[in-house]
Amino acid sequence: MNMMNIVSGVRHYATSDRLAVVCDDEKLSYKDLDRYSDIIANYISHKYGENTPLAIYGNKDVMIIACMIGALKSKRAYVPMDVSFPEQRVMDVLDSVRPNIVFDMSGKDFFRDQDGQIKEAYRSFEIIDKKALIKLIEENEDGPLASQVPSENWVDGDENSYILFTSGSTGKPKGVQISAYNLDSFMRWMSPILGLDGQAKVVMDQPAYSFDLSVSQLYPGLANGATLYSFSKDVVADFKVLFDHMRKSDMEVWVSTPSFVGMCLVDKDFNQEMLPKLRKMLYIGEVLPVEVARKLRERFPKVDVINGYGPTEATVGISHVVINDDHIGSGKSLPVGIPMENCRIKIVDEDGREVEKGQKGEIVIIGPSVSKGYFKNEEKTREAFYLESTDPGLEDGTPDDLAHLRFRAYRTGDLGSIDETGNIRYAGRKDFQIKLNGYRIEIEDIENNLRKVENIRNAVVLPVYKNEKIAYLKAIVELEVENDLGNLKNGIRIKKDLAKLIPEYMVPRNVTIIDKLPMNTNGKIDRKKLAQEL
Repeated sequence: MNMMNIVSGVRHYATSDRLAVVCDDEKLSYKDLDRYSDIIANYISHKYGENTPLAIYGNKDVMIIACMIGALKSKRAYVPMDVSFPEQRVMDVLDSVRPNIVFDMSGKDFFRDQDGQIKEAYRSFEIIDKKALIKLIEENEDGPLASQVPSENWVDGDENSYILFTSGSTGKPKGVQISAYNLDSFMRWMSPILGLDGQAKVVMDQPAYSFDLSVSQLYPGLANGATLYSFSKDVVADFKVLFDHMRKSDMEVWVSTPSFVGMCLVDKDFNQEMLPKLRKMLYIGEVLPVEVARKLRERFPKVDVINGYGPTEATVGISHVVINDDHIGSGKSLPVGIPMENCRIKIVDEDGREVEKGQKGEIVIIGPSVSKGYFKNEEKTREAFYLESTDPGLEDGTPDDLAHLRFRAYRTGDLGSIDETGNIRYAGRKDFQIKLNGYRIEIEDIENNLRKVENIRNAVVLPVYKNEKIAYLKAIVELEVENDLGNLKNGIRIKKDLAKLIPEYMVPRNVTIIDKLPMNTNGKIDRKKLAQEL
């Protein structure tokens, strides 16, 4: 069985006239993407011998995709860093990876001082900005660097395709390594879910490339000849402009967090009429509230609303379910899907023993989607990853030299169970479990019930510490419709309604109403910022 490869897809569709990427006013065809990435790959390979990962700094730009494919063609992983990263995070990532090259597609002077010189901290790296990259391509279009890179030079097998840095408990980010082998498993599963089958289709490209959700549209999209319709940060910041772009896009596939689509739903014009060709909506990355799913099904009757689950360490996602009316009317939170065939899920207790079906425990993922671990961080890798001692029984048709990799397992730190239909029921994070006044409380349980209270669009619950101990809980709430009750009266009403759904000891002491919950780069609610503001 040949492995499904994003680079093969780019080369295959380079013979067509299809567009690979559209971003703001720029377009990049598959033909040019293939040519540009050959030049980038040859430049890197000729200049640097070792296969050190390279870094890409930026948000959305057609040339970022060329840099990614160029890296893969040169047998190197790429490390995406978003423009929203603070300088210390960029320094931490670069210090960990020590890349030869940093492609700066931000259009900003992040790496330069006031005199236009590279800052001293970055002088050990070759910094190539967009202007320099375009010049490099133009000067070499007819030269030896334009020669086609043979497939044996591409990233393959268990070699890293990308490294995504996620928050670490030590304050230093952890680099999750995802290989071509991991991505082969993911693309074979995700492509048919999104209806990507080689036909010319448009896929929304909104999540930041530093966020693993972006892989859901990026890899299956380019491997199947789709057009990525990218929305830059400037476009997303202005909903009038964003909706204008959406109307023009002809998109058939939507990928985002529930928080992002929740903001779009505030506008009544966000419906099937705005996106008449849309047929698939995928949500992974955080809890999809029942009310958001209900509105999506009402406004987009022709669309499959797909809820999914999976951590970065298991290549984005490992389960999915198409939400129906029964799910929405069940009175429960939504299921997060039936696991992919090429994956085994275990639910284990605190001692690592598998629990009976329906019982809650920690979710453990086994199979080809599981990462080899954290980049240059053996201690954290040993804590979270291990090899299954018994064969998980996953037949994936991979070559013999890769077959042993299906024994890899990852302890997610997520709590959940498997219901009678085979769906995973997500029940929050182990580290979101707290003890207050002797009671064990799951914070996400409170949040899910807050979202059921009338006129609440979204809510976050935070523990408030005093003398290094949890003193009480505080709820921060975003209303569906503004009213003139004020914070105090709204808070009293919300607590009264919430007390009908959960025990009194779980009801937050304080409720604060805010206009809009802040979001981080990944399109998730920024709990860290809210906690700092506390």
